[in-house]
Amino acid sequence: MGYATADLLARVEEAVDRTIQMAMALPSNVAGAVIGRQIVRSSGSVGANIEEAQPVITRKDYTNRISLSLREARETLYWMRRIENNKLLSATRLGSLKTEWNALVAILTATQKNLRRRK
Repeated sequence: MGYATADLLARVEEAVDRTIQMAMALPSNVAGAVIGRQIVRSSGSVGANIEEAQPVITRKDYTNRISLSLREARETLYWMRRIENNKLLSATRLGSLKTEWNALVAILTATQKNLRRRK
């Protein structure tokens, strides 16, 4: 009963890979290490939850997985703001990746709303 399209899965996977690469560019200090681990976990969880949602049996299960993915995507944006505000990486370095995560949050928000509306 997988609802997520292959395009969405591929887009999330690409964003996760780019986020991992960005995390590896963080400075080798306490802030870089802690924030790097957090952003890798939250971004990876987005894709993992969408992937786990593919074989679900019910719409409720799928909606719950999408909700988890949305929360993790929003957390990823939170950590990106911490990176930017604390100048751990330049805004230029984060620009297109931050834009992509904002777009994914918008897609997941719309998906969640549509699923809840169809109950």
